[in-house]
Parts: sequence; structure tokens; C-alpha cells
Amino acid sequence: MWVKPLQIQISGFWSTDRANPYFILQRRRGHDERRSGLATLLVATIDTVLDNKISRYRILYKRPDAEIYFLIAETDKKEDVEEHWKWIEVNMMPTLEGIDVADDISDFVQWKIKSLCTEAAYEDIGDIETEKFKNATKKFHKVFNMSMDEKLVIYYSCSFWRGRVPRQGYLYLSVNYLCFYSGLLGKEITIVIKFTDIISLERVHNIVSETIRICTRLHKYHFGMFRKLEETFQIMEQIANFAAKKLLSQKGAFQEEDHFPAVTKKTAPKVMSQLKRDFDAKSRNEAYRYRFRLPLNERLDGEIGCHLWTPYNRSSIAGKIYISSNFICFSSKVYRQVNLIIPFRDIIIVEKHTNNSNISDFDIQSALVITIKYEGGPFVLSNFTDRSFILGKLSSLLSEYNEKIIPIIDLPPITMSPPLYLQFNNNFTEEQQTYENIRIAAWHTHFAIYGRGSAMYRTNELYELLFQGIPNSLRNELWLLFSGAIYDKEVNLNIYRKYVYESSNVKNDHDTINEEIERDLYRALPDQEAYQQESGINALRRLLRVYACYNTDVGYCQAMNILGGVLLLYMNEEDAFWTLAALCERLLPDYYNTKVVGALIDQGVFSDYCKEYIPELYDKLEHLGIAACISLSWFLTLFVCVMPFESVLYVIDIFFYDGIKVLFQLALTILNENRHRLLACQDDGDAIMILTTYLDQFNDDNEKHEEKQIIYLIKKSYTNYNGINEEDINRLRLKHRLKVVQSMRESLLQSAAKNTLRFTKFNEREIKNIFYIFNDVSRISLTEANDPRKLAYETYRINRDEYLILCKYLSPWYIG
Repeated sequence: MWVKPLQIQISGFWSTDRANPYFILQRRRGHDERRSGLATLLVATIDTVLDNKISRYRILYKRPDAEIYFLIAETDKKEDVEEHWKWIEVNMMPTLEGIDVADDISDFVQWKIKSLCTEAAYEDIGDIETEKFKNATKKFHKVFNMSMDEKLVIYYSCSFWRGRVPRQGYLYLSVNYLCFYSGLLGKEITIVIKFTDIISLERVHNIVSETIRICTRLHKYHFGMFRKLEETFQIMEQIANFAAKKLLSQKGAFQEEDHFPAVTKKTAPKVMSQLKRDFDAKSRNEAYRYRFRLPLNERLDGEIGCHLWTPYNRSSIAGKIYISSNFICFSSKVYRQVNLIIPFRDIIIVEKHTNNSNISDFDIQSALVITIKYEGGPFVLSNFTDRSFILGKLSSLLSEYNEKIIPIIDLPPITMSPPLYLQFNNNFTEEQQTYENIRIAAWHTHFAIYGRGSAMYRTNELYELLFQGIPNSLRNELWLLFSGAIYDKEVNLNIYRKYVYESSNVKNDHDTINEEIERDLYRALPDQEAYQQESGINALRRLLRVYACYNTDVGYCQAMNILGGVLLLYMNEEDAFWTLAALCERLLPDYYNTKVVGALIDQGVFSDYCKEYIPELYDKLEHLGIAACISLSWFLTLFVCVMPFESVLYVIDIFFYDGIKVLFQLALTILNENRHRLLACQDDGDAIMILTTYLDQFNDDNEKHEEKQIIYLIKKSYTNYNGINEEDINRLRLKHRLKVVQSMRESLLQSAAKNTLRFTKFNEREIKNIFYIFNDVSRISLTEANDPRKLAYETYRINRDEYLILCKYLSPWYIG
């Protein structure tokens, strides 16, 4: 491609293929397949070691009056450089021959080349991947014998440590494979690792520098000397994360992103890889949805720094605005200082802030004002670097946004249960009612200052109210809001009615699930009067059956009856359904399936936090083996089964606002409060008894004292362990997801191999090796594979082509 003229020095690394009085076409030594020799080998080695991303061909302009050279074109393709050379001979040489003054010749050449560069910059972009990346993709497919369907994400120059000696080469990361190739001085090293085979991925300090260590079932690999170690490790984590999710469910597999704004060469530079951009976008989308509790299909369009005017304290807060397909969100630079979520469906208009506006007492020329339909606002955002661009973007998105039309569903009317506490659990003593009224008044005062509903200013002042507990009369509204379930409900009106009808008519596969639900109905909350009556049992039955019908991937899992029972006590039936969906699918992902994978992953995360925050107790916990008890019995039921009910409501109140970090903080605090007794206990039975006794003490006859005890515990957890955040949790979850998934695969494979022994003449080790080869092409997720209704060997399938490969290598009679 043409480049702006750049003066350079001539070196011996280039050979001249063509020349005329003004221009020289050169080829980079070491990349010429027709020539070989020491110089060629030396240049190729230097380029590899130094990671020189130098084009193979270039065209130079030489001043006619001096030995001064300018680079005017470079490319990796011979066809392109030939085309450029031909263009020079046809369009420039005749003109140059008619110019006598050297300075005029140089001025003409530089002006002409610059105009060509400018013209190319305004062309619409057709393919945003660089030529070098395309060449690397071809090399990746050729060197590693990959199918054309396997897409390269990115590649890096690095070293592979073989013992104490590093071998310089290139690391190639594709959607399914991690590959390394080194070909220095004629010696080749080729490594191919499936991401689904990786057990652990971590950064470690080596002899010289930090390296990335990759562990599989059989080997350990160390890669180092990266120029961008942080970026490399991050993209490895992203790809490994999708690989692990794919093993759990095919829905977790990576899919290319199809939602990107249109760009041109002027507005967007060439990128290394389209897939790299896809992975980065998906990671940003996940972090964005997690931070603001948004639906799983919400996609981030962009983010930009700005200030938010906060009328409650008349100040301007620095932060970022996030714009997605259905929401405008703001998050302050100072963690949790203020967050704001504005759904598009609530916005009337976005406009510039003007001097004569009476919207607020704050006036900035760069401000935008967002006006919403309901009470609250308007919201003033300012200090944009390009206000016109943001206004145009928001106006465009709002004009494209069409509020979903709710179809009219002709279904029989159903009677849905209101919050059950209104009928069964509303017998407050005078002292309790006084305390309840105080809490209600405090919340209404907060609403008057900070707003109410989706567009509430979410500030640190909320924590003090949450520590004191949410009043019964507000739990329906605030649980729905803080969990993010309100956004799912708003775009899926009448869906609950539809699934109530379907769940009452679906048979076959749901018969088994319905039987499990029936067994667990009366075990949900047996001490609650609501579930000693048929009205409460019927509501819980409907809720669990509808969710099993709505989310067939999850169906029904033990502990859902307990959580559903709690939700129905304080929420109407439909709101309880959407909150249960948010709990199972977003707040506690992968917790509620046949193998409670999410709880097993968080068990590992909790062990890491114990090691970090209470190291003196960590070894004792490992020896006693009670970490599994904590993650399964405490986290899976949100402490409902181990703590008095009135106290556990305080935990659930703040859990819906702050998510999984609340459970980690609280568990660490409970262990730390019992540190000395746990260190002195002899076995796991003693440890469990100590913790059970401690948690039972919250059931004090003095209810006021009980409330103060749980409030004290929650506050202390925030004081001591508030450093735990969602970013660290998700990073540790990835680390342990790989281990848990590989452990599940190993267990499943072991069972399948034993069950297959009677059908073959192979021994168990040989059968396991066959399974290791073909388990990645079986196309059955671990979730389906763990179906108790299937035998272990029934969870593997191979197609005809794979079977022929198996026969080729195992059968002495194979022909063809």
C-alpha cells in the first residue's frame, strides 16, 4: 500500500529486484523462497527473534541529485507491489522525464504519493484485518495443518521455555487451539494444545521474567518474553473461558459478534483481528451486564468519560456513561459513589442543556439533559469531549428503539398469589410494628431525595438502609429492582401466564421433574405457616413448574424450592418468577443444575479468599474439608437453611443489591469470628457443630437484639472484606471453572470406560485413551452428560468420519 514518504537508510537486509533512475523495488532477504544461503537464514532469524513486523516488499524513491531515499510503498504481497510499480511506470515516469530540476521532481513525487494516501483513507472499509494478520492466518493453517474453519484470533511473538533454554517463536491463539511454532536455524518446535484440555492457566515468575504457565492432563508449558504479557494472558483467559462454558453447554460456545457499528477507514484504523475484537466486545458486555444487573442479551455500544450532576448534593461527579441497545448507564470513578440506570423505554427526550433552561441550577455548555416519563430527573450529563457526537448517537438509538409490542395471548384467566406474608406472616408485636414504621419512613425519605424505581441514584447512602433491612411492604419492589428482574419482566409481559398454561399441559420429560418438585414442596420452609396451607403450596408448585418449563436447560434443582418459597412470601407470583430467573441465570450462574457446577467453582474461589484473608485458618479448613459444606449449604440456599429466618432476610436484602460478594464476605466473617474454636477442633464434625451453634445464636428471644446481631455481622463483613469485588470474583471463577470442568470430564470418562469394558477387548487404560481422543467431537455437553437417566457411555457420540479415523488407527484390516 502507499505510505506517506519517509526518509530511510539503505541496509543490507534488502535486495533490489528492479530499478530505474528514480525508483527502486526491493525484496526483504529471508523471505525469498527462490534463494537460500547464510544471509537469508540470518535475516529470517533476526526478524523472528526481534518480532520485526516488516513488509516483504517495498518501493523507494531516490533523489536524482543525492543518495537520499524515501519509502513510498510497502506490502507483503508480490501482486500488490507489482501493481504499484506498474502504476509508477505508466503514470509518473513520463511526467518525471520532462522535469529537469531535482527539487521539482522531489516535490512532485511527494505530492503525488501523499494524494494517493489521502484518497485511500476515505475509501469505505471492506475488511478491517491487516494484511500481516491475513498472512499469519495462512501460516497458521499451513504449519499446524488446521482446517479452514478454524479461525485465528491473534498471534504473538514469545519464547517457549524448554528447561532453562528459551526458544523464540510465535504463539497462535485460535477459537479452539493454542499453538506455538519456532523455526530458528533450521530447528523446529511445534506445539498444539486444545483449550478444552487446559486444566490451569496462570502467570508465574520464572528465572528471568514472568511467564504464562499452561497445564494439561499430561504436560506443563511455559511461555514468556511477551511484549504485551497482560493482553496475551487476558485473551487466553477469554478463550479458555468460552471453551469451559462450551463443555458445560453448547450455548456457552463462542459465537462471532454481529453487532458492531459501521466504520470507515477514516473513522476506524485497521485492527489485528476481527475475532480479537469479538472476544474483547463479549468480555466488555459481560462486565457491563454484571455491573448493572442487565438482561443477558444486552450489548454495550460504547462508553465515554463525562460528569453527572447530582441534585441531592448539588455537585458534579466524574465517571463514565455506558450506552447499550436498551439502556443508558452511569458509573462514578469512585467505586459505588453513584450509579444510574435509565432504560430507553422511560426516556422522553435527550437534548442539549441551554442557558435559558430552568431544568436545574447547574448550567454547563457541554451538558446533555435526559428527560424521563416518570417522576425523577431530569438527568444532566456534562464534560463530554464531543457532545454533538453523543447526542447524535443517543438520538439515533432512541429513534431505532421500538418498544416491544406485547402480543395478546388468548389464555384462560389464572389467579396468581399475592405476597403470602400479607395472609400468614403479618402479626407484628407493637415493638416490631414501630421498628417497621421507622424503616418505611427512612426508605420514603431516601426516595424523596434520590428518586425511586429504575432511574434511582444508587449511592453509598443506600447501604445504611440495606443494613437495617428492607420493610416487608417494599421487598417486592426492591428485590425486583435490585436483582435486575424488573427489566426482564417489562419486556416479557404475559410470558408467565403463557408458561403457567403450558406447564400444566406438558407431559413426558417434565413428568420426572414434576415428581421431583412434588417431593420437595413440603420440605421448602416447613416452619412457615404459609407452606402448611394448600394456597401457599399451590403457588410454590406453579412457580417451580413454570420455571422448569421456561428454562429447560436448568429445569428444576434442589434448593430452588427453598429460594422460591422465600420469594413468594414477599413477592407476588409473577415477580417471584422473574426474580428466581435472575437468581438462577445471572446472580448465581450454573448453581442450579444436576452437578451444581457454579457452587463447586465458588467453593474453589472461597478457598482462595480464605487463603488470602484468613491464612492461619486456611490450612485447618483444608485439613477438615469443610469448604464444600460452606459453599453448598450456605451459598446454594443464601444461608436460609443455616440461619434463623428473620435474620437471613437481612442477608437476602443486601445480596440482591451487591450480589455474590455478600456471601463471600459473610462466610469469611463467620469463620473469622469462630477462628480460635475452629483451630482447636479435632475433626470436621466438631467444626460443623461450632458453626451451627454460632449461627443458631441469632435466634435470640430478644428480637431487637437478634436484628442488631445480624446487622453487626453484615456491617463487619463490609468493614473487613469490602476489597472483594465482582472483577476479582469473575477472574477466580475462570481459574476454578477450568479445574472443575476437567474434573467432571475425568470422572465421566472414568465411569464411561468402566461401563464399556464388557463390550470390547480393550483394557480400561486403552478405552480411556480412545475417549480422550474423541471426547471433544462428541458434541454432548457435560450438563447433558450428567443426566442421571443416561448411562455414562451413552453420553459420547462420534459421526461416520470420526469412526473411520478410529478404524484406521486401531484396526489391522482397515482399507481405504
